[in-house]
Amino acid sequence: MSLTLLIDADVLRYQLAFSNTKSFQFDDDDSATEITNPEKAKADLEGYIEDLLDTLGATDFLLPLSVSTNFRKGLFPTYKENRAGKPKPSLWYAVDGFLKELWGDKIITREYLEGDDILGLLATHPKPKRAPGRRILVSIDKDMQTIPCRLYNPQKPDLGTRTISQYDADLFWMKQTLMGDTTDNYPGCRGIGPKRSDEILNPIHEVYLDGDKDEHLGALWIAVVSAFESKGFSEEDALTQARLARILRHGDYDFKTNEVKLWKP
Repeated sequence: MSLTLLIDADVLRYQLAFSNTKSFQFDDDDSATEITNPEKAKADLEGYIEDLLDTLGATDFLLPLSVSTNFRKGLFPTYKENRAGKPKPSLWYAVDGFLKELWGDKIITREYLEGDDILGLLATHPKPKRAPGRRILVSIDKDMQTIPCRLYNPQKPDLGTRTISQYDADLFWMKQTLMGDTTDNYPGCRGIGPKRSDEILNPIHEVYLDGDKDEHLGALWIAVVSAFESKGFSEEDALTQARLARILRHGDYDFKTNEVKLWKP
C-alpha cells in the first residue's frame, strides 16, 4: 500500500531560511550584515525531501502551507498578534519560491486555514483523495501531538514513527487549552503551566484510558472547565481557548463551503 508523507512545510520554510543565513556585526557598526545562501537552501530543500522519502520508505508527499487569512483571529483577535510587523527571514521568500518551483503540485492551501489544520484534516480523514493510503505526518512542532496520527519528528529520529492515539491526542489538546501558547499568543488558563496541567489531567486520562473515547474527552473537559472557573474565568473562556488550541480534524471543516465547524463539548 502507498505511503504519503504529510510534511509541515510552514516550519520547513523557516528552518531552511534561518539555517542558510549568517549574521555578522562589526565592532564599529551597530547594524548587522546578513549573508544568505539561496543555492544551498534549494539544495538543502531537495535533500531534505529525498532523505525523508528514503528514510520512511514513502512513495509520495504533500506540502500543506498556511494562507494569510486565519479563522482563529475571528475567535480571538490577538491570536498571533505578537508576530505582526516582524519581518520574515530574508531567505523565506526564496525558499517559498523554491517550494512552488520544485513541487507546486504537492502544495495544498485552504482559505482561512493554517498549514497545521490541513495536516490535521489529511491525517485524520478516512480516505483523502490526495493521500488515500497510509500516511505519516512529518513535523518538529509539538502541536502535532494534538492530532491522532502517525507522527515522525525529523529532529528526533531515535523516536521513530510514533502512533498518537485519540486518547493521547485529546489529552495533549486539553493540556494546551490549559497552558496556552506564547508562540501563538493565546493565554490558556493564566497561572497554569505544564506541571499543574499534568497534575489536573493525567489522573483522569489514566482512569478513562481504556474506556469510551467520548467519555474520556468529556471527563478531561469537565476538569478543564473546573480549572478555568477556579481562576475566575467562565466555561465560555475555556471553550474559546480549546477552539484555539484544537488543530482541525476530519469533520471540522466543510470543503465545499470553506467553513470551519467549531468544536462543541
